[in-house]
Amino acid sequence: MACFIIAIGSPVFAIEFGTIKYDDAVIDYSVINKPAVLKNAEYYFKQALEASDSASRKNFLQKASGEYFILTRIEPQNLYYMVQMARIYDMENNNRYAKEYFFNALKIDKQNARTNYYFGEYYYKRNEYIKALYFYNAALDSGYGENYEILIKMALAYEKLGDLLRANQYYKKAYIINPSNSGLSGKIKEIEHLKYKDTGYYKKRNK
Repeated sequence: MACFIIAIGSPVFAIEFGTIKYDDAVIDYSVINKPAVLKNAEYYFKQALEASDSASRKNFLQKASGEYFILTRIEPQNLYYMVQMARIYDMENNNRYAKEYFFNALKIDKQNARTNYYFGEYYYKRNEYIKALYFYNAALDSGYGENYEILIKMALAYEKLGDLLRANQYYKKAYIINPSNSGLSGKIKEIEHLKYKDTGYYKKRNK
């Protein structure tokens, strides 16, 4: 369980990640410079994404989470801060708390495209493709309809599940957006040459 100390003026307080313990009595959030905190949070998060070694990445993620946590206390209904916390826990492989922040964000707005997209990413990375597809679909329906990256991930997820018909459909949608990708056209031809419509997968499902 990670724990660190944040000092904001006086006194000092501790945040224990996981249980997320805090004492609002020691902080007057109204006097905190929110733009400065956000700037720090974004900087640390960007550094974590670009870090070349795990130790640096972990250090930047912890710093970023401390800043975003403060922002979630300033604006508890702000989905951006909440999803950033979820992404950090995701990157730290802290599944329980990543999902807790994602679900809390969905409670505020279950149709938020960004929340659904990153929740889909969470499940995709863990090879839970059916759940990933559910949230990717929600992201598409909520405003990410022409998102190339989502279409590719959905195609890959369906392919891994053995549903080549739907995989091919999403590869084609992605190809329409980016026809310069010769690899996609090759992938589409490869799948169609398999005559997947005659495979046991579809015969079984159509009974």
